[in-house]
Amino acid sequence: MSLQNECKRCGTCCENGGPALHGSDMTLIENCLISIESLIAIRKGELAHDPVTDSLKPVKKEFLKIAGKKGTWECLFYEKVLNGCTIYENRPLACSVLKCWDTEETLKLAGRDLLSRLDIIKADDPMRKHIKKHEMLFPVPDLMGLSSPSSKMVKKLEKICNREIDHRMKIVNKLELTVAKELFYFGRPIFELLHPLGFRVMGAGKGIKLDFL
Repeated sequence: MSLQNECKRCGTCCENGGPALHGSDMTLIENCLISIESLIAIRKGELAHDPVTDSLKPVKKEFLKIAGKKGTWECLFYEKVLNGCTIYENRPLACSVLKCWDTEETLKLAGRDLLSRLDIIKADDPMRKHIKKHEMLFPVPDLMGLSSPSSKMVKKLEKICNREIDHRMKIVNKLELTVAKELFYFGRPIFELLHPLGFRVMGAGKGIKLDFL
């Protein structure tokens, strides 16, 4: 039986998540081939899959990736019916080197020359100050240290989550940002980062309530 040496167009890679963007992908953004609405910020401290260790680890440095769709991480540009990419001719670097049967190039690229929000946003764009203030006020908490939080810690996180929601929604409403732009400028709300760790998020009239299962 011969070894695989080409893509079988099964779609598995694309269904597992969109790629991170690297320095050479800047031209795709500058030429409007990829818009900020199709990107999501993965902030420092978030848990993400590390291809080198094949495990979830806190992100050491912010990066941008193609957003998912329909509540999943399936790449926004993946067309399931055709098992193909709708921007194939202008796909990001990570996609062009991806070979599921030979991960050498992908592993070499992992974590290198990653693009961040401030790499893309122009120096005179007022959104820069909003991003910096949000990062200062609401950094991603130590997620690895929340495997068995005390009730006091749960309440503390609940307050942080509600303050963050209030802060970002004031900006969203004032500037009339779409959900897509909100996720680019501010990343996912902290409460969404807690859910996979065993936290239950419940809505309430004056904010959310947190519980640890």
